[in-house]
Amino acid sequence: MPHEPLNNPPGATAATGIPPLPDDERTLLLLGLLTAQDRHGYEINDFIEHNLQNVIALKKATAYQLLERLEQHGLVESRIEQHGHRPSRKVYHLTAAGQARFEVMLTTQLRQEEPLILTGNVPVMFSENMNREELLSSLQERLAKLEARVRLHDSFSTPCTPGVGLALRRIHHLTRADRDWLQATLRELRQPQETEPATP
Repeated sequence: MPHEPLNNPPGATAATGIPPLPDDERTLLLLGLLTAQDRHGYEINDFIEHNLQNVIALKKATAYQLLERLEQHGLVESRIEQHGHRPSRKVYHLTAAGQARFEVMLTTQLRQEEPLILTGNVPVMFSENMNREELLSSLQERLAKLEARVRLHDSFSTPCTPGVGLALRRIHHLTRADRDWLQATLRELRQPQETEPATP
């Protein structure tokens, strides 16, 4: 679903050439990760990859692009740090404006109810065009993958923060609900089909 851009800060008009910020969870995530401490770009992406891979899909290139845009809008500042013989790294710091924007976005997004518009709904909508055997086989394969995902969620270790734990439990709950729906659908489809009465 497309997101409306955030209001540009003073001076960030079309004339400045500063692109607008997306008012979505990606921007909120990057601001949120900088609320506790300054972080360099690699650290941010490493944290997302190893702790939030089941919470949000955010590619490294997109994260770096958004960090640059946050800096252009004055919500973060950066500095170059050098440690020993390691390559220099850009470290990001949340500004007061960034903290204020984070708090507004957090409150706004947490209050929102979101529609569950899943890509997998489209093939379900046209499933009546398949023959019965192929339909059952396809849904059974889908169910097996869902059950594997549920087992994966069951095996998760203690999350890094209580908030991440809440997000993971929500994902787990929704995954189980989808699994339960598919199990019930397969049971219904496997019921003997009613035969229409013969025409006299």
